[in-house]
Amino acid sequence: MEHIPVMPSETLEALSLRPGYRVIDGTTGLGGHSRLLAEAVGADGHVFACDADPESLALAKANCAAFADRMTFTHSRFSELPGKLAPHLPVDALLADFGTSMMHFTSGERGFSLMSGGPLDMRLDRTSDSPTAADFVNTLSETDLANLIYTTGERGSRHIARALVRARPLHSIERFADVITAAVPRTGKLHPATLSALALRIAVNREYEEIATLIASLPRLVRPGGRVALIAFHGGEDLISKTETKKLAKQGKAVLINKHVWTPSAEEVRRNRASRSARMRVLEISGTSGES
Repeated sequence: MEHIPVMPSETLEALSLRPGYRVIDGTTGLGGHSRLLAEAVGADGHVFACDADPESLALAKANCAAFADRMTFTHSRFSELPGKLAPHLPVDALLADFGTSMMHFTSGERGFSLMSGGPLDMRLDRTSDSPTAADFVNTLSETDLANLIYTTGERGSRHIARALVRARPLHSIERFADVITAAVPRTGKLHPATLSALALRIAVNREYEEIATLIASLPRLVRPGGRVALIAFHGGEDLISKTETKKLAKQGKAVLINKHVWTPSAEEVRRNRASRSARMRVLEISGTSGES
């Protein structure tokens, strides 16, 4: 499997890469962006391709084989980057492409796709012993489950939570989707379980906490004058990105490069529908190297 990198030209412009630069790709996915970065930094540069999903990382390594001499692949969540990459810090630039990849939804066994019959899992790292989506659905109180689902703006969260609790235990994503479909009417093109599944995925992988931790640690990861590009794919991710980068700027640890988010061109959206919701924020690290 291969990954089409979102906003490729914008990414290179944002990071201002030069030959010999060392760059962190915090979410290498299937390696699309990592390969792009490796080409930009040249034979004397280096890309630290990192991902929370070891299965994605293995595929990325195969897809980037042509650049193996200038890449290091590291299994790491955002919160673990300062520790795992400590000997190589600070780097010249960092890219983070939040969320999941299409691979997670095309592989039914991962439990991300509402149309599959896979397990209700949703963990980016299946080697960990962290709770699955099924654990959340089957153990949270009805109130806590409703509150969790409501975080994505699902107005029928109480009805959905009640239906899920009554249908326990739930172990497959297909059954999860069926219960919700029966509990709330379908309006528009969006599947009735979409926002509930999104809320679960975010909670299972602690996605918002990981994004906030990454942004807070940027002054330790990237040298003063180095660039950072953050790509979000839905409102929740972008709100965290906006809030936390503004916080860094107010602390004098970064300068915001783009006042308004960059979005894909109409031509890119036409070629790659998956890019249509992408939002990029760019900042430049300031202050003294090693600040936290």
